[in-house]
Amino acid sequence: MTEVMVVVAITGILLGLAAPSFADMLNRRRVQIVAETLSNDLAYARAEAGLGRNQNVNILFEQTPSMSCYTIHVAAVLGNCSCSRPVGAACTLTKFELRTVQVPSSMGVAMTVSEVDPPNQVSFIAPRMTSSTDGLAVSVAGVRGSTLQVRVNAMGRVSTCVPSGGNFNGVPAC
Repeated sequence: MTEVMVVVAITGILLGLAAPSFADMLNRRRVQIVAETLSNDLAYARAEAGLGRNQNVNILFEQTPSMSCYTIHVAAVLGNCSCSRPVGAACTLTKFELRTVQVPSSMGVAMTVSEVDPPNQVSFIAPRMTSSTDGLAVSVAGVRGSTLQVRVNAMGRVSTCVPSGGNFNGVPAC
């Protein structure tokens, strides 16, 4: 019985030591998944602007206490979009929602957009597929310190990098 208690105690100590690194690994993976999804969606929006719809395509970012989100929509004169509305109902009147992504705060990941004009929005201009802003950067940060940055240059090309001080295998530094 004593031997079993010693084994249980040692197992408990090892699990206690492994739990923080496991939580870090999960958070890093969540940051990677959100950054990859955002990168793919920005490339999708760019392609829709030039190849699919031949119309300007906008991406609107928002951050609320309960989530970070973005909506990809086709530009129109009337209506507005808000990614905090339910998916599929993010846009009203004549604006057409292509995709909405919501990242709940409970996931431990948040997206923060660099200063762009208009605030929190970027457009891909048809038919050139170029970005309406030079230097859009969206930071995807986890609660445990992991951060990736998704960037769009003036030509509309999307890239992902690690800000200084970060370390993700296979991802270049910014």
